[in-house]
Amino acid sequence: MFDRTIEKEVEKIKNEIIEWRRYFHMYPELGFEEYKTSEKIQKILEENGITYEIKGKTGVVGFINKNSKKTIGIRADMDALPVEEETGLKFSSRNKGIMHACGHDGHMATVLGLGKILVKFKDYLKCNVKLIFQPCEEKPPGGACALIKEGVLEDTNYLIGFHFFPYLPIYKIYIEKGIVMANTDRFRIIIEGKGGHASSPHLTNDPVVCSSYIITGLQTIISRRINILEEPSVISVCKIRCGNAFNIIPEKVEIEGTVRTLSEKVRKKIKNEMKNISKKIADSFNCKVDFIYDNYSPSVKNDYKLTKKIEELTKEILPSKYLYKFHPVMGGEDFAFYTQIVPSTYIFIGIGKECGVHHSSKYNLDERVLPFAVKYFSQLILNLD
Repeated sequence: MFDRTIEKEVEKIKNEIIEWRRYFHMYPELGFEEYKTSEKIQKILEENGITYEIKGKTGVVGFINKNSKKTIGIRADMDALPVEEETGLKFSSRNKGIMHACGHDGHMATVLGLGKILVKFKDYLKCNVKLIFQPCEEKPPGGACALIKEGVLEDTNYLIGFHFFPYLPIYKIYIEKGIVMANTDRFRIIIEGKGGHASSPHLTNDPVVCSSYIITGLQTIISRRINILEEPSVISVCKIRCGNAFNIIPEKVEIEGTVRTLSEKVRKKIKNEMKNISKKIADSFNCKVDFIYDNYSPSVKNDYKLTKKIEELTKEILPSKYLYKFHPVMGGEDFAFYTQIVPSTYIFIGIGKECGVHHSSKYNLDERVLPFAVKYFSQLILNLD
């Protein structure tokens, strides 16, 4: 189990870590608007003697320097979501319509707690450490790209990312070599027809009905053109916008959504199928279609060598029962951009299904995981070289 010295030190600051998380939860901010969040992080780093730089507008990068030739970074995302909170917590969001519904509040608190512990054990570190607090993970263009442009990965040899995950039992750890999260793409389909009075649809080229056929057609791609047992993939329509009155058939309908895939081959195939289906259905309704498809984020691919080493160290730090067998997930992450540049490992840590679903208005983090994660990452980084 955990080194007793580290465990005792984490226990001393456990309540402080939880208080940080609750502060972040009460004052959530959207991507590139994390001003209070950034100020709080800076203050905590200063109090613990950790130097830092501001990157990506609101991002913060702390440094624990061992004058080593190698540097390992660990990243925590900072931003919240445009969700109205319905948890009823005493420390619920004070910012209307914004909520930490994905656990980023806990990620930040964990990395701050990690920094506080590593400073105390600095003499035992084998590498320099970067504590990377990244803005705007939730929406494109993501904060990862902004930080990369500003040199966050310069002199960085390895990088760790992590996420608290309700689909794993609490304290269970999922580590995967290779692809662990999906390509994340965004599509927009604009259907233009001929509007008119709802009482005379025969005089129109109805883009609403056309759009409904297109949406249904898109769903057949996964089941009829892709073998999901061999090539996991998802198409989700998440937004439909049209019309402004109950009795007027509009001129235009806009559909937006996302595609998730684990391979480039399937990614290209789905894009082509979506484009073809949209055009053919639109033609059959005498409508025009504009198909816009953005390859936003690549898949998160864990470096084999680094991940194997982390997996082996995890088995030394914790009993083997803590390592959990799972599978790559169809969620996406701009952490993927880092993985294309430096050897990286993205880790999932279980918080249990009782916490609810990510991006839900009732999602809540099980705070017991916070000191556990600080103990785990402290010992992991102290043993990495």
